[in-house]
Amino acid sequence: MKFLAMLIILIGSSANAHMVSYQGATSLMSYNEGAKNEYMLTYSYRPWGAVALTYLKEKSDENDFAMTIPRANFLLKRWNNDDSQANIYGSVGYGNEQSLNENKPVGLVAGDIDWESRKYYTSFQYSHLYRDSSSRPDLDMMKYRLGFAPYLAEFKELNTWFILQFSQQAREKIETTPLIRLFYQNVLIELGAGLNGKTTFNFMIHL
Repeated sequence: MKFLAMLIILIGSSANAHMVSYQGATSLMSYNEGAKNEYMLTYSYRPWGAVALTYLKEKSDENDFAMTIPRANFLLKRWNNDDSQANIYGSVGYGNEQSLNENKPVGLVAGDIDWESRKYYTSFQYSHLYRDSSSRPDLDMMKYRLGFAPYLAEFKELNTWFILQFSQQAREKIETTPLIRLFYQNVLIELGAGLNGKTTFNFMIHL
């Protein structure tokens, strides 16, 4: 049972794009959906802490901005069971927003809660962007996921997950996106298409 718990830790910490990975790990993550693009480079200096740099861009009729935000990520709590694992992460950051030919400071507070076994997975993510601009309101982003693995694979084999994602930005309509996740060794890829027609492509690489 201890071996199974350790296997879940290894697969979980690699197969899911967590804010903090194992000590000494460097990870590059990218989330791309419709007009939104996000890149995050992280370095985990402790099992509970990481420094990161996020670049967030959106160019649409509703939003047109680019943000560069240095941040600190923390593993706040972890539960290791015989056949599952749960985590709570937090993040704070302060950076710069470029929009309408202006540069404005922007703050970030984010949280991530997840639970996973080798068969099932669920997570909830929330982030709030504080903007120092009367013309541009603060921005909330939420994401909830449910997933399962159609087969059980070993750590060094190709792992496949089917995921259903529900996301919302500000007070816009909730978007539903089915995803397939493929994870092999140090590379994770997610492909999906929302019910609104927006395509999704995410990836994570442990460098």
